[in-house]
Amino acid sequence: MRFDPTKATVATLSAILAILVLQTIRGPVNHGTQGDIAQEGDPCIGEPIVVDYAYDNRMLEPHACKIQCSDNKPRYIQYTNGLATQCETPPGCNDWGEDRRVTCVVAGEVSVAESSK
Repeated sequence: MRFDPTKATVATLSAILAILVLQTIRGPVNHGTQGDIAQEGDPCIGEPIVVDYAYDNRMLEPHACKIQCSDNKPRYIQYTNGLATQCETPPGCNDWGEDRRVTCVVAGEVSVAESSK
């Protein structure tokens, strides 16, 4: 069996086309709407990263947990509106809670769900 560059090219382009068609049929990924928190209540772990913007329950552009890539210390992001989200467990450094709309509770604070009971 010989390698046929034409067939390999056609197969690769067909696979890419199939993936694009599937993504189009599936539609956009829903990251939630403002006010939609998927989960709440687990305690925040690590040191806070205090940011100067509010969490609006969507994926935000700044990569606040990036500092964790260099020192491997667990952290969470604390926003100006009192909410907090957990960074990925080291050695990862993604904004885990923010990406999944999962908030955490800072030690000594009452969560929004508990205060409304």
